[in-house]
Amino acid sequence: MAPGSRPSRRQVLRGGAALGALTAAALLGDTSLPALASPDTGSAPTFAGVPVARADTVTVPTGYTARVLLPWGAPLHRGSPRWRADATDTAAAAARQAGTGHSGLRYVPLHPGHDGGRRGLLVVNHSWIDPVLLHADGGRSADAARTDKEMASLGMTVARVELTDGRWRVIDDELNRRLTATSPTVLSGPLADHRSLESDTEPAGVIGGSAHAITPWGTYLTGEDTLADVFGTDTRGWSATPSQRRYGFTAEGSSYGWHTHQERFDLARNPNEAHRFGWTVEVDPMDPSAAPVKHTAMGRLAHGGTAVTESRGRAVVYMSDRTHLYKFVGERPWREARGRTPGPLAEGTLYAARLTTDGLGTWLPLVHGRSGLTSDQGFADQADVLLRAREAADSVGATELQGPGGPTVHPETGTVYCPETSGSGSGRVLSWTEGSNDHGATLFSWNEFARAGAPSGDGQGTVFAAPGGVDCGDDGRLWIRTDVARLGDIPEEAREQAGNSALLCADPVSGEVRRFLTGPRGCGIAGTTATPDRRTLFVTVQGPGSAAERLGEPTVDDPRAVSNWPGFDPAGRPRSAVVVVRKDDGGIIGT
Repeated sequence: MAPGSRPSRRQVLRGGAALGALTAAALLGDTSLPALASPDTGSAPTFAGVPVARADTVTVPTGYTARVLLPWGAPLHRGSPRWRADATDTAAAAARQAGTGHSGLRYVPLHPGHDGGRRGLLVVNHSWIDPVLLHADGGRSADAARTDKEMASLGMTVARVELTDGRWRVIDDELNRRLTATSPTVLSGPLADHRSLESDTEPAGVIGGSAHAITPWGTYLTGEDTLADVFGTDTRGWSATPSQRRYGFTAEGSSYGWHTHQERFDLARNPNEAHRFGWTVEVDPMDPSAAPVKHTAMGRLAHGGTAVTESRGRAVVYMSDRTHLYKFVGERPWREARGRTPGPLAEGTLYAARLTTDGLGTWLPLVHGRSGLTSDQGFADQADVLLRAREAADSVGATELQGPGGPTVHPETGTVYCPETSGSGSGRVLSWTEGSNDHGATLFSWNEFARAGAPSGDGQGTVFAAPGGVDCGDDGRLWIRTDVARLGDIPEEAREQAGNSALLCADPVSGEVRRFLTGPRGCGIAGTTATPDRRTLFVTVQGPGSAAERLGEPTVDDPRAVSNWPGFDPAGRPRSAVVVVRKDDGGIIGT
């Protein structure tokens, strides 16, 4: 399969065999909560699906309510500056507010039991900027203040949220914080002290990404995927090495131009700096004093998604980047390694997937000295293999996919699902089962679970486009996120047929798929997560109002040209946001 350009989101689906349950589903209840449904009561969606939408709003089924909870610029503390609708906020203000370009997210309960469904932390990634909307002048002034604000607007947000009087609110708390490109970080694994990552700039910081997962020990994993957007150079005569080109680096390729005012992002002046980004990042949401850890044993990628499970007590992490699927298997059981050095993700084996046309697959170890990963073939040692993981996957013959997105693992069957953004023309969803149902196995069987554009099994002709990620949980439902607005490699007819980006709910048994939520104009649905009681569903709406082929593009004179959601301020602008969805009767989301 030929590789495609990586979109910011993706395309979808038709149901067929076993699919997943929702890591992201649920809804809040009243003071007395009804009994939870058991997984064996069925995973079929029973709500009335919403139609294709083109309006500038969020739509959910009858009997549900959606409210904006954490928009771009929301203050994180009582003393934080309020967001300015004219985008005149400074970098200092942005660092104390929720970032922009909301992407992956997870809900982390603060307490066990029912109380965990009412009090928790939201960890939100911020992976994308629209300069026209972020800056009051539309990004025309290429000065240091612009760069500083963009750096302060990407990364991550940790925010405490609480359900009181039937509504979710952000609560001022010492756990609330931002993580950005200037935040302290530490390195673990084979490249922790490697010369290739030596830099005069400290700290490395976190630039944000789409991947999002919770580990069995309660930490949050993301992956940096905006590498090529933030690095560039104006040095005459500079040319990218083959390795730099394979990761998308070019002199003129930077979308943001940070290198003009931050020398650390200049590829000619500080080439090692780019090596410090692209790693899986582990964050402890409950400990603001703990620096995020970048795990070099897991390989340097431009992450499209992450999912965590176990094999014989060892952590197993499925990952995707722009062209390949990967799996990392920890060296030791995580319960033995947790809290020690090395930790559960500091040692292990990284694999890349090869899929054959007969429905079989192999996980190929990216280990120096094996499968051609030798010094003769240009890989100096294991550190070099991990630093150039995408090239290593190429070298061993891993299958090139067209924009693989966020994977998920069914908690009962162990089946893994992952969307391919542009596969087979306009997207599909793949599924695979590991040999002996062991996630540490090196052989697996796979199939095309769903193809974009095909009507689902509900008999209603539900059609999808641009699947960017999937989430499974413990109630047998699969949630599929789409991004129709900015996906580049699908037919215009498919975009028009799909309408605005959507969140879909699927039954893994029957293959039935229903459209659960539609977003505003120009957005992508980029992340979902839920409370443990499955009565609150959080959804990230990324980039409403940004340029889209069918809809036009915002300008400095009219930032509302595509969308003005969610504030609809005649003098304002659209904002990425977390939306919280609940069922009016306090029931389970998806019913």
